[in-house]
Amino acid sequence: MCDIYLIAYLLHCMPNLNRFDFLLATQMAGLPYYLKLFNGYVWQQILTRYVPCLSKFEFHISIKKTWSYLNLNYIANSFKYFVQKYPNWNMVIDRWKCIDQTSGK
Repeated sequence: MCDIYLIAYLLHCMPNLNRFDFLLATQMAGLPYYLKLFNGYVWQQILTRYVPCLSKFEFHISIKKTWSYLNLNYIANSFKYFVQKYPNWNMVIDRWKCIDQTSGK
């Protein structure tokens, strides 16, 4: 498992990195573990501190979740820095629920 602290450590070792693509696809079983990954302010601190040469940042998260509350407005607002910093940087947040084909729920 990889958390935000390991990502920060790895990026600290690559100060000349100019492109960073982050992809996370997971089932949301341990919410506290993932919360910092959804916080744009944390990403801003890490990227500005450890990879000052970064010119492209791609961020993709896909979550299958059963926990009903996740503040999507807070998440979107926390990434405003990246919308201003990187041209054509887009963020899409989508909430979806899987339907069990056997039970119809």
